[in-house]
Amino acid sequence: MFVYWCLMLQHRLWEAFDEEWIDCLRNEPVECLIQIPSGIVQDHWPSSLKNFIVTLSSLAFPRKQADLKKLLPNRQVALLNNVITEGMNPKKRHEIEALAAVVDSVARDIETNTIIDLGAGQGYLSQVLSFEFQLSVIAIDASSHHGRVTHERAERIKKHYEAKMRKSSIGGKGVTIPRTVTCRVLSSDMLTTLLSSKDGDERCQNQSTNDTCPLLLTGLHACGDFSVTMLR
Repeated sequence: MFVYWCLMLQHRLWEAFDEEWIDCLRNEPVECLIQIPSGIVQDHWPSSLKNFIVTLSSLAFPRKQADLKKLLPNRQVALLNNVITEGMNPKKRHEIEALAAVVDSVARDIETNTIIDLGAGQGYLSQVLSFEFQLSVIAIDASSHHGRVTHERAERIKKHYEAKMRKSSIGGKGVTIPRTVTCRVLSSDMLTTLLSSKDGDERCQNQSTNDTCPLLLTGLHACGDFSVTMLR
């Protein structure tokens, strides 16, 4: 809610508010205004304004941490090595380990191998999902620079995993890296195009056109309107 409040001020959206609200808030001290995102109202404010703020606050998701062991009993947390965590600070590493395990668990529940990582950044999550959990990942980011960094980093990590497989005499399918796509607009048509390409999920390609191929959308830091855009 705090993010949207900042955007409202930045783009002057407050000018579209009820004039009674504006007259009231214009004379309020900053100490009161910064409490609005937390759902705190003042007794002398118009009833319509207080109801609006309280309603918005009630729509927020609870911040109590969920019991993942109970929600996802088949969750498997991978202990990440120093190669794949290169460049990650302790906080980032913890986030990646936790989210990657959740994504892998959900992917197995819905029986899909196709993951779309939106806002992939430097590809930390995509690469863990690809190398540690053997998932087919498409890393999407609006920055072409991030796309290049993601691909170059993945190539370096791939060499480590290939050497590890040779030493352990593990045969079978070779190591694959996440695909990187640079774009700003996400649509169902674009996802269809990505999934139908030669690097998409093989199980999806083998299905008939009447079948629905499940895929999983994920994003590490879904801030601002990012989550809404993902769902759309």
